[in-house]
Amino acid sequence: MDSDIFDIMHTGLKKAQELSDHAEIYGERGDILSIELERGAVKAVKRVKSVGIGVRVVIGRRIGFSYTTRLAKAEMEECVLRAVKQARISEADPYFGGLPCMGRYTSPDKIFDTRIVELLAGDPENAIGYSMEMLAGAKEYETKEEISLPEATVAAAHDETYIMNSEGVELHDTGTYISAGLTAVAGQDSPGSEGKVSRVLSEMDFRWLGREAARIAVESIGGSRIETGELPVVFSPRAIQSLFDYTLIPELSAEHVQRKESPYYGKKDTEVASGILNIVDDGTMPLGVNSRKMDGEGVPMQPTTLVERGVLKNFMYDSYTASKDGVDSTGNALRSYDNLPVPGATNFILNAVDTDEDILADIREGLYVHDVIGAHTASRASGDFSVVAQNAWGIREGALYPVKQVMLVGNMQELLRDVELLGRDVRQIYNVVTPSVRVARLKVVS
Repeated sequence: MDSDIFDIMHTGLKKAQELSDHAEIYGERGDILSIELERGAVKAVKRVKSVGIGVRVVIGRRIGFSYTTRLAKAEMEECVLRAVKQARISEADPYFGGLPCMGRYTSPDKIFDTRIVELLAGDPENAIGYSMEMLAGAKEYETKEEISLPEATVAAAHDETYIMNSEGVELHDTGTYISAGLTAVAGQDSPGSEGKVSRVLSEMDFRWLGREAARIAVESIGGSRIETGELPVVFSPRAIQSLFDYTLIPELSAEHVQRKESPYYGKKDTEVASGILNIVDDGTMPLGVNSRKMDGEGVPMQPTTLVERGVLKNFMYDSYTASKDGVDSTGNALRSYDNLPVPGATNFILNAVDTDEDILADIREGLYVHDVIGAHTASRASGDFSVVAQNAWGIREGALYPVKQVMLVGNMQELLRDVELLGRDVRQIYNVVTPSVRVARLKVVS
């Protein structure tokens, strides 16, 4: 823990309490090392250290916010004065219910790794070595096709968060990350990509990432057209994350529900998905990419059941949205030092009453999708989406064959109701933890 940043934050809190009714000081410190490769050679090595402090003050339900990236007591006090000035000219917010108090905290397992801290402090050649392992893995994939490697990245990071407020909260947390990704191209124009992010170095298999990217590229070569129609579709964990990040996750944010920007407004305790499906957001999950002991306001992280056997049970709340609905925060306040908190997903977990090792086996005609492009164009309000399948395979009697130029057109609410089976190949892709998901029917456009 950095005592300097805590001392400066204490200076800010003392000043803010003199001038406001409630105050909160939030700090971040980050250290990132990134390696970029292009065509098998190192393109760039970057080391970025950052620090910042955000100040939120409340004067009679009027809120002011400001931030600084300078660790000096004078600048800290100036930042507080800017926040106070903004609060004084703001309109009162009747929904503001106060800042959190101290709670009961537990530190999730396996979110900090001294090996990653040592990697950051050591010679960058060590991180470059992991990049080269990915390239070697891609070259190991046995094939008659030539494999080219246009780009690859490896990044290691260590961050610390600090929060204190006028209600007695004073907390510090720290975590580490290691991420890697690679794109391989087989033949002339058949790309495949794979990547992973983990909190600990021992969970990374860099050679597997290379081999898997090469495998996807090789097995996508050629490809036939598939007939337009409704088919069973199996989504990989990566494809599910791409879709959910722009549809279901924001739709289950209390902020969007309260603004009536979500199709789930007024749907609590009703059936919204297949009866086999459970969805839990859990910021305490061991190894979770977004696990911490507290959220961005100092509320303890917790598991929150959002959907249980297809029934909508809850939304993701921060303190403000919880106050509007008269409920408790679910510990889902996400933020950086330069913005106010908003509710969002930590580790968004899909599981099911029924799972199967091979969810392709009994499909006579269908489609398997590794990833999708264009999910950002989906409508959060309606759930409608139209995306391009990236690395897709047709399914015939349980066997796969490559297909090309495929679009998927559908609606997220309907997709959830049509989920009929989940696999056992669970992966965490960024903020989503899921196995492959089989949907009974979806419109496939050639």
